[in-house]
Amino acid sequence: MSPEPIHDVAIIGAGMVGLSAGLELQARGRSVIVIDPGDERVRASFGNAGVLSRGSIIPVAGPGIWKNLPRYARNVDASVRLRYGSMPAILPWLRRFLANANVEAVRRSAAAINPLVAASFDRHLALGEIAGTLPLIRHNGWLRLYRKAETLEAAALERELFAAHGVATEILRDGEIYELEPSLARRYSRAVLFPQTGSVESPGEVVRRYEQAFRARGGSYLPSRATDIRQIEGGVEIRTQGPVVKAGHAVLAAGAWSAALARRLGYRIPFAAERGYHVHHRLRDGARLNRPVNDVEGGFVVSPMGDTVRVLSGVELGGPDLAPNFRQLETILRDAAATVPLGEQAGERWVGSRPSTPDSLPVICRSPGHDRVIFAFGHGHIGFSTGPVTGEVVAKLICGEAQTVPIEPFDVRRFQ
Repeated sequence: MSPEPIHDVAIIGAGMVGLSAGLELQARGRSVIVIDPGDERVRASFGNAGVLSRGSIIPVAGPGIWKNLPRYARNVDASVRLRYGSMPAILPWLRRFLANANVEAVRRSAAAINPLVAASFDRHLALGEIAGTLPLIRHNGWLRLYRKAETLEAAALERELFAAHGVATEILRDGEIYELEPSLARRYSRAVLFPQTGSVESPGEVVRRYEQAFRARGGSYLPSRATDIRQIEGGVEIRTQGPVVKAGHAVLAAGAWSAALARRLGYRIPFAAERGYHVHHRLRDGARLNRPVNDVEGGFVVSPMGDTVRVLSGVELGGPDLAPNFRQLETILRDAAATVPLGEQAGERWVGSRPSTPDSLPVICRSPGHDRVIFAFGHGHIGFSTGPVTGEVVAKLICGEAQTVPIEPFDVRRFQ
C-alpha cells in the first residue's frame, strides 16, 4: 500500500476565505488540500449581495439595538427574525452581543476592522488576476436609501466613523438619487453613496473560478465534511466523513460550522448563524439598476446580477442546519417590489448562514494551544468582501511573514 500523502496545509472550507488562503499558499510554494462537502449553495459566499464594501466597518451590535428589541422579540421587524427553538444554543452569543451594543464597543470594532476592509478591494483585484475574475468586478459604488431624512440624521455616529476612517460618502437628496437610479420608486428623501465600493456580477461564479484556479495549480480537493481536528507530532490530523487527512498545518475556514470544530480543540466561542435569504427576479421592460441598493428602513438589499436582480433579506437568527422559513423573504419581497419594478422570478429561493461573532470581528489567528492550527472564520456579513485579504493574512501566519494588516483584535482569546 502506498503511503498516505502529507500536504503542507489542509484547509477546511471552500468558501471565499478558504479558497483565497489556498491560492495565497500555493503562490508561496505550499501544497494544499481543501476539505469541503462540496455543495456550493450552502456557503454564505454563494448567496451574498456581492458587494465589495469599503463602508462595512460598523458592527451589527450598536446602541440603536435597544429601542428595537421589542419589535425584534415579536418578529414584527422585517430586518430581523428570531427562530426561538435555536435561542438556547446562541444565548452565550446573545449576551455578549447585547453587551457590545454601546458606543464605545462600536468605536472599538470599527477601528479594528477598518484596515482589513480597506485592503479588501485591492486583494480582490490581485487574486482576480490569478483566478480570472476581473471581468466580474465592477467599481460602481453602492447606495443606502432612506425614506425619511430623520433616519439618516439618527445615524450620526456611523457618519462620524466613516469620516474618521477614510470611508468616502456622498449624501444625496431627492432628485440626485434618481439621477443615479432612475428606475427606483420615488419613495426616498435621502441616500448615501459609497463611491469606493464595488460589486461583482455573480458571487457564486467568483468562488467557482477561485476553485478552478486552485485546482489548476495542483491543489487537491476532498469532497467530504470534516468532523474532528487533532494536532499530532509535526502537524495535524483531520478526520472527515471519508478518509483521514494529515498535513503540516490546518486552516479552519468552515464558516458557520467553524465553532463546532473549534470546540473539538477546546475552544468555546460564542457564535451564531445569521441566516439570510435571497431570490432572483428579472426587471420589467426598460427598468435597470446600476449598483446594489440597501433600503435601510425596509431591511432589504437589491443587487444587480447579470440580467436579473438579487433581492436579499435581513437577518434570521437560528442554527445553520435549520429548515428554511421563507416568511421573512416574502415580507421584504412585497416591499422591494414597491421600490424596484420586479418582473418574473428567475431561479429558486436560497437560504444560507453567515458566521457571526458578538463583536462583528472575525476570528483570524494561530490557535493559542495548537500552533499548527489557524483560525479564519466569523466574518459575518463581510466574508465575501474580506476573504482575499484574510487569505493573505493566513498565508503569512503559516509562512512566518510580517503582517501588513493588524490582526491582534481578531485573536480568539478575546472570548476566553
